[in-house]
Amino acid sequence: MSKTAWQVTPGRALLPLRIFLGVTFTYAGFQKLSDPGFLKTGAPTYIGTQLHSFAAGTPAGFILRWFAEPAPVAAGLGVAVVEIAIGLLVGTGLFTRWAALAGMLLNLLLFLTASWNTYPYFLGSDIVFVFAWLPFVLAGAADQPSLDTYLEARERERLEYERRRQAKAGRAPAPAVPAAADGALPVTRAVAIGSVAVAALAAVAALFHGRGGTGSAALRLAQKTSSGGSGGSTTGGSTAPPPKGVPASAVRLAPATALKPGDAATYTDPGDGNPDILIRLPDGTLSALSAICTHAGCAVDYQGGLLVCPCHGSEFSAATGAVLQGPATVPLPRRRVKQVAGEIYALRS
Repeated sequence: MSKTAWQVTPGRALLPLRIFLGVTFTYAGFQKLSDPGFLKTGAPTYIGTQLHSFAAGTPAGFILRWFAEPAPVAAGLGVAVVEIAIGLLVGTGLFTRWAALAGMLLNLLLFLTASWNTYPYFLGSDIVFVFAWLPFVLAGAADQPSLDTYLEARERERLEYERRRQAKAGRAPAPAVPAAADGALPVTRAVAIGSVAVAALAAVAALFHGRGGTGSAALRLAQKTSSGGSGGSTTGGSTAPPPKGVPASAVRLAPATALKPGDAATYTDPGDGNPDILIRLPDGTLSALSAICTHAGCAVDYQGGLLVCPCHGSEFSAATGAVLQGPATVPLPRRRVKQVAGEIYALRS
C-alpha cells in the first residue's frame, strides 16, 4: 500500500497529545497569574501556603524548602512563566525536545511533592504527565507540523542550494544532505539515557508510593488557627497497650493536653498510612478527618476554623468534613479518634 497524505504515522499520531500538553501548560501558567489570591499572603490559594503544604513529608520537599519557600512570590511567578513558555514552545513545535524535557522534570518534581499524598498514585495527574512528555523528549516533533520541522526543512534547502551552487562553480560540492526518515530527528545517547532514567525514577517512585499501616503514628501540632500556619513540634506515637475501652489496634497519638481548643494537628492514619488531620473544636470536642482534598489530592490546611485546600481553594467544615466551597464536591472522609484517660488514640477505620 502506498503512503498517502492521510496515512497516520507514529509521529502524527502523537500530534493531539502534543497539542494537549501545549494548551494545558499554557493554560496552567495563565490560570496562576489570573488568580487574585495566588500571590496574596493569607488567601486560600496563596502560593506560599501551597509550597509549605507540598514540602511537608514529601520526597522532594527539601527542594521547595531550599529554593522556593524563602521567596514564594518569585517562585510562583517563575513557575507560571515557565509553564507558559513550555506550553507555547511545545504547542508551536519550537525547541520541542528541550521544552518537553523541562516539562517532564517539572512534572516529576510536582509528583514527588504536590501529588505525593494522592493515593493511589495513578489518581494524581503529574505521574501521567511525566510519561506523556517522554515521546517528545526522545523524538521532538518528528513527522509533525511544527516550527522545528519547518526550520529544519529551510536549513536543508539552504545547504542543498549551497551544494549545487558550488558544483555549478566547478568546486567540489559538499556531500548531499540526507533526508531524515519520516522526519525523524537525531537523538543523542545522553538524551535518550537521561530521559529514560527520569521516567524510570518516576516509575520506581510510583511503585513504592503505596502506604500501609505501620502500627504507630506521629502527631504534629499546628499553630493556632488564627495564624493560618502550621508547624510546631512532633510527638511520637506509642505502642504501649491501650487502656480499657480502647481497641488493641488503636494507636496513641499524644496527651489530650497537647491539643487545645482552636488547635489542629496532622497524623498518619493507622489503617491506610495516609495523612489525617485532628482538630480540637472550640467546644473542646475532637474532630478527625482525612487531610487529603477530595478534588485533586492536595493536603488541606486548618485556617480560620475551616479546612482549606491550598491548591484550588476548596473549603470544608472542620466538624463534619462537608464541602463549603468548591471545586471539591465530595466531603472529607471522617476518621475515628478517641480520648481516654487523658490520651488521644487513633482508631482504624
